[in-house]
Amino acid sequence: MRLRLLGSLVGLAALLAVPAAAAPRSGQVTQGSYTEPGGVTRSYLLYTPAHLPKRAPLVMFLHGCNETAQEAMQASHWNTEADRYGFAVVYPSQAIVTDGVAPVSDGNGLGCWNWFVPQDQERGGPEPAVLAGMARALAQQLGSDVQRVYVEGVSAGADMSVILAASYPDVFAAAGSIAGCSYRTCTDETGALAYQQMGPRARVVPMLVENGTADVLNPAPQSTDLVESWLGVDDLADDGAPNGSVSRQPATSSSSTDTGTPSPGGGDACIHNNSFGCLGGALGLSAYPVTVQTYAVGSDPDAVELWLVHGMAHAHPDAPGDGPYTDPLGPDITAASWAFFSRHSL
Repeated sequence: MRLRLLGSLVGLAALLAVPAAAAPRSGQVTQGSYTEPGGVTRSYLLYTPAHLPKRAPLVMFLHGCNETAQEAMQASHWNTEADRYGFAVVYPSQAIVTDGVAPVSDGNGLGCWNWFVPQDQERGGPEPAVLAGMARALAQQLGSDVQRVYVEGVSAGADMSVILAASYPDVFAAAGSIAGCSYRTCTDETGALAYQQMGPRARVVPMLVENGTADVLNPAPQSTDLVESWLGVDDLADDGAPNGSVSRQPATSSSSTDTGTPSPGGGDACIHNNSFGCLGGALGLSAYPVTVQTYAVGSDPDAVELWLVHGMAHAHPDAPGDGPYTDPLGPDITAASWAFFSRHSL
């Protein structure tokens, strides 16, 4: 059903544009930690496929609140894409503090990335610096292509991914936001704050944005605002002026409908560790309807991509399991994210 659903979407063309993949072979997960010169340390899980080509890409995936790096690895299934297309994936882990002074202290009591703390919203701030530094260090260690280092996250991880795209556009070639919002305030539709944060490194950073329309924690309008904001960043970055040089109208728009026969109560309603129900599963849908829009910037026909998953709550789509943010129904947003990333480099 997953391929049948994607077949009606713009994203499928991108998937077909990726070079033919070798047969997947299981790789290995290793644990490590990275300490930024400022003294901040974060641990991580690193996945490397059985065969990692020279100068392969590197993807960083950031978990959400009350989620572990291990759970994020299982839910996102980025490892499967890494096996198919030959790249490494790192899953950083937020420090958990129990002394009651989070988020001022080093870490957060709920395992959230501190995207809402001013010092962690800018270049050189504790968390952006340690995450960007980790990406740089692992890229060097693995011999990765430094022009193809990407970041994506879910929920709080999505918000931190947007911060990294704004504060370290010289490190991350493109970014992905799953149920996130615009830089710093979640309300800036002009993109001025993110552009200001980019400073002399300002450039068009490709961005894929996804959200469920039934999300009550991060309502879908916050993601559509992120698209508007990021197009504003691109408008400023291409020539330094907010002069309408980037259209806010989608270059393409495509929608799919679920083709299965609903069987109320016949699906996985996600009544487990997830705080949010899987509405499509409760209705017995085989997949959620999806609308995909692409936005052109300059010569790039797909610099910003928006995926709206109709009826899904605050979750990572196509993510079976018992962890947070899991919904087993498609679309396969990880495959779509890799297709998007693979078309962009620094």
